[in-house]
Amino acid sequence: MAGEITVSERILFHLGNYVKYEDKFEVPFDVTQDGISQACSISRAHAAIELKKLRESGIIEEHLSHVRRGKSRRKVYFLTQAGKPKARDVQQYVKQNSIATLVDASRVLSSPSPRSKVVKRSSPLPAVREFFGRKKELEAIDEAISSPSYRVIDVRGIPGIGKTTLVAKAVNGLSGERVFWYSAKPWDSNRTLADALGRFFSDNGNRRLAAYLSSGGYELGDLSFLLNQELAENGYIFVFDDADACANLQEFLKMFRHSCGAAKIVTTSEHRPVFYERSDKVARKEVYEMELEGLDLRSAVELLKVRGIDGQMAAELARATNGHPLSLEMVTASSPAEARYQVTQYFEEKFYSGLSEEERSLLQLASVFQQPFPSEAIPRELRTARKGSMLRESAPGHFEIHSSLRSFVYEAMTPDERAKWHSAAADFYLRTGEPQERLYHLVRAGRLLEAEMLVSRVADELLARGNVQRLWDLLKGLAPSKDRYRLSVELFKARVASLVGQYDSAWTVLEGLSCSDSVSTRSEALIEMGKIKSKKGELAAASQLFSEALKVADELPSVRSKALRGLGVVESKLGHYGKARELLERSAIDAMAAMDTTGMLKAHMELGNVFIGMGRYEDAIAHFSKCAAGFGSVELANVYVNMGIASAYLSRPEEARLHLENAVRLADETGQPRCKAYALTSLSEVLVNAGKSEQAKEHSFRALEILTELGDKIGASAAYANLGLAERFLGDLSSSEEHYAESISALEGMEVPRSLAQRKLELGQLLVQKGESERAEGVIGDAHALFEKVGAKDMVRRSEEALSKIRAGRGPGRA
Repeated sequence: MAGEITVSERILFHLGNYVKYEDKFEVPFDVTQDGISQACSISRAHAAIELKKLRESGIIEEHLSHVRRGKSRRKVYFLTQAGKPKARDVQQYVKQNSIATLVDASRVLSSPSPRSKVVKRSSPLPAVREFFGRKKELEAIDEAISSPSYRVIDVRGIPGIGKTTLVAKAVNGLSGERVFWYSAKPWDSNRTLADALGRFFSDNGNRRLAAYLSSGGYELGDLSFLLNQELAENGYIFVFDDADACANLQEFLKMFRHSCGAAKIVTTSEHRPVFYERSDKVARKEVYEMELEGLDLRSAVELLKVRGIDGQMAAELARATNGHPLSLEMVTASSPAEARYQVTQYFEEKFYSGLSEEERSLLQLASVFQQPFPSEAIPRELRTARKGSMLRESAPGHFEIHSSLRSFVYEAMTPDERAKWHSAAADFYLRTGEPQERLYHLVRAGRLLEAEMLVSRVADELLARGNVQRLWDLLKGLAPSKDRYRLSVELFKARVASLVGQYDSAWTVLEGLSCSDSVSTRSEALIEMGKIKSKKGELAAASQLFSEALKVADELPSVRSKALRGLGVVESKLGHYGKARELLERSAIDAMAAMDTTGMLKAHMELGNVFIGMGRYEDAIAHFSKCAAGFGSVELANVYVNMGIASAYLSRPEEARLHLENAVRLADETGQPRCKAYALTSLSEVLVNAGKSEQAKEHSFRALEILTELGDKIGASAAYANLGLAERFLGDLSSSEEHYAESISALEGMEVPRSLAQRKLELGQLLVQKGESERAEGVIGDAHALFEKVGAKDMVRRSEEALSKIRAGRGPGRA
């Protein structure tokens, strides 16, 4: 720097005054290309060249920001960490040498030029008269358009799923953006698209680009250069509806994608357009893809309501059409069966009529799978038959059929065709070692003997993972055909029924099996019957059944371990923790002797529950943590419930909440309503203590609905108690008392003294708060007696403290 500064140094001098704005949501016009050119007394084109050099040198950085009084985000420029000291050097040099910088921010005029005032669309956007649901999808598109990294947003789905409507709704909601909309047709050419773009650019003041596009003699290379120059600023969105409809346009679109500067390209398509590569999405992360499904049930019903179809019929029609918007618009049927027929006709005409035999076969195969499947599951002769988004890649190398098509394709098959493809899927899962999926397909294929053999061989593995509700739906109608496998299959069905809360169905089967000549079957049946009684709170009956099973299975350590574990759980519920611990430790030893790792882990999990009852919460968590690593998803849900309870006792509310939310999620995924209800009940208590009583009430009511249906009175009592706690925190003491009374009533006639004492203590504490000390003393006195009966020393102490406070409050002479 010798007496004057260069243009690049002028820009550094200027940007050095705006460092404080680099993290602001809204920035001055002065840091845009136009603002910089005006402040530094150079042309806009000169500024563009200098800014590019500085950016490539790592001295400045470019990003999109909201500009004051601007309607859209624009490219702005700030100093990098490397550029800031250089700018300070320039400013220091100017100050020391009294140099005229030719930089004057007062010259910057942020008012738009005549060209930028012209904001038109190439043609009116598609009219969106009524719109239902899709809130998350709209938010996702808006976020993708706002993201500086994404250059292409592709909304994909089958015809009639609502792609065009969704995108039209999304871009209609944008303010200040210049939107180009082009609906591609199979017969379109580059000339057709170029003419439409030319009119759009002309309307927006880009006369040079408009003239070149309309000349008829453009070259893609030259056009790319001009687009890069003209689209340097943000504010343009180019929508190509049905972008995959015309093969002739793909090269043009590929050029356009690489030449559109900061503008965004939004496309709708049935399958992935070829103008971008998978690497653009996966490696470069420049492409955002959205696979559009049918409307959710509520939105579908709203759509039908506008058409005059309401109530139960609307819900049934929504399910029959899988929420497919176009089907919902056109269905005229008065029954779900007729509606399904109309939808089937639509899909038949729209899809099947144009498919080859191989393509139909591939869709038929895809429709039998319950989850995305890898390419190895596709027979070699069908691997080249994929067509559009009807078979989509949900993850690298994994495929599935669009949900709106699955039921149509499946129901359109003959029984023999279904059996054929289910059989192929069953054979695939034999190779991959996924027994629950293999079982599903064996049953659906009619290969029932193989299904019975599988159940008898890997029953525990089938119950460790997957969804037990789905397993019950599959097996409840299965009648074993071979005497060799009958007992093991029936016992397995009863175990599944018990897990999903179908206690009556399970009991009917187990009663018969409990009279079996097989010692193993008889003792296992008695154990499962004991579990049902234990879950229902009938602890004396449960203890008797477990004891009988223990006698029968005296020579079978694996079965003996289960009986001992059942007895340990009963004693734990009764508050006899010393005895419970002894039984559970014996159970773990027997399981170890039988090399039953899962049985040993279950014993340790129940020991953790004993430690919770004893107030040894850290020891409980240590036991649960050991179990978590060895369990499948079904048992893991119960581990999360127990971890949440122990964490809550340790005053770790956030940890407790996370464990219990995981329990709710896993219980849903694995189809365990009882486990879900217990997780919701415990979660409600955590939420009350966090000051979220209304949310806690909602969880308690959800739990109560499940527990009432299951006939689980102990669980229902806890849910009522948490409702009482929530109302107490909200200040509604009358409602709180009603709920606590319900929680006590639920336990009437049951042998659960510790639970009953806990409920009475809670009611007594509420009565103290209401000022009804005499009633409170009586109720807490009852709780104290029950705690003494079960030897719960910690709770005896708590109830004694509560009674002492009541008596002290009366003063002398009022005993």
